[in-house]
Amino acid sequence: MNYPKPVILISLLLLSSLGAAAQDDAFLALAEDIAKAEMEIQLLEDENEIENLQRIFGFYIDKHQWTQAADLFTDNATLEQGGSGVYAGKARILEYFRQLGAEGPQEGILNDHMQLQPVVHVSPDGTAKGRWHHFSQEAQLDVSHFWGTGIYENEYLKEDGVWKISKLHLYSTMRTPVDDGWQVTALPRSRPGTEFPPDQPPSVDYENYPSVYVVPFHYDNPVTAPYAVDTTVEVMSAPGAQVLASDLDKMEHRLSRLEDANDIERLQTIYGYYLARNQWDELTGIFAADGTIEIAMRGVYRGAASIRRNLNLYGVQDELPGELHNHMQYQPVIHVADDGLTANLRSRAFSMMGSFGNQGRFMGGIYENIFVKRDGQWMMFKDQQINTYFAGTDDGWINLRRSAPPGITESNPPDEPPTMQFEMYPKAFLPPYHYANPVTGRTEVVQ
Repeated sequence: MNYPKPVILISLLLLSSLGAAAQDDAFLALAEDIAKAEMEIQLLEDENEIENLQRIFGFYIDKHQWTQAADLFTDNATLEQGGSGVYAGKARILEYFRQLGAEGPQEGILNDHMQLQPVVHVSPDGTAKGRWHHFSQEAQLDVSHFWGTGIYENEYLKEDGVWKISKLHLYSTMRTPVDDGWQVTALPRSRPGTEFPPDQPPSVDYENYPSVYVVPFHYDNPVTAPYAVDTTVEVMSAPGAQVLASDLDKMEHRLSRLEDANDIERLQTIYGYYLARNQWDELTGIFAADGTIEIAMRGVYRGAASIRRNLNLYGVQDELPGELHNHMQYQPVIHVADDGLTANLRSRAFSMMGSFGNQGRFMGGIYENIFVKRDGQWMMFKDQQINTYFAGTDDGWINLRRSAPPGITESNPPDEPPTMQFEMYPKAFLPPYHYANPVTGRTEVVQ
């Protein structure tokens, strides 16, 4: 989007020298340009809100927060997952979720439902469509553990200024027991249940891997057939220069918050790349001088020197041959303060760690981080990771015993004790959210 504010302000000054009729025509044309830019900003804001909405849905599903998840839907929404059929209406959607297990986090249940790779298109009429990749890690202690993948093709509706899910359709693509893997066992897609039958049969007939089914796209190829959004606006009367200047200030403020959210997501992603390759000096450099790091209940390390000292707990500076430490960052839910000086982020981590010829491990976790902007530069102020599990690549989650995170290392002690006590799977722990439900404002949690 082209938003040359200085050029527009100069135009306002030049217009004051024109005659009345010419001035009115010029003001009208300028007002239309500003209104179009304002609509484009609104569409970008809507896209951000929808991405937050879908990611929040995933976090709620993880911990069986069925009521919170159902509240993200419109009253007449539909839900269809795999081949289970269509459930119509928010009340029925809540009933469907409750068939999946008790409300609230459950000990011995792992249900991570990751929301990845969004392609979101928003229309000015308050509707939107989104395509997402689904990746799940599911386990019941001593019973089963599965990998799952799928594609969402969803629809959204803006009601009274709030975005909600109006259609959620998860096309399952693969499901397999962790023990076998997809090279051995490929489970069929789900079928409509008899105890809790759907309101409508499945809308599409297809089969999971190893069959091949391409989930229909809501958009065409973006190069050969670009997705078109009508941003035509009509301004009936020309406002004065003072009103236009005020509109420009508001637009600049909104654009700045959008840029801030983008900068923060980028910074969290960079954090993951540095962490994955033991680039401790570079990683320390993205923190504020008075920032903190708190990972795996090792305690709080405050200030640049202590943050750098903390990173020695995870290995020596720079990558070692034979060591694997991939640290993936995804599903960010970002909220920037209106003044643009602080921001909060909740996101996921999925790590692949180990040493060649020795051992391999997975780690899943949640970040609840704080960022600050100083001298115009965003930096990390509080980095807090809450581990969900550590699991061996050959064992998975089925037989994991209750354990605590690594905790304090006496030879490299923190500056302050841990701010949060938690246990990992199979214990059920819900890291507190920095936000309320975006539709209802509810914060209470069923434990």
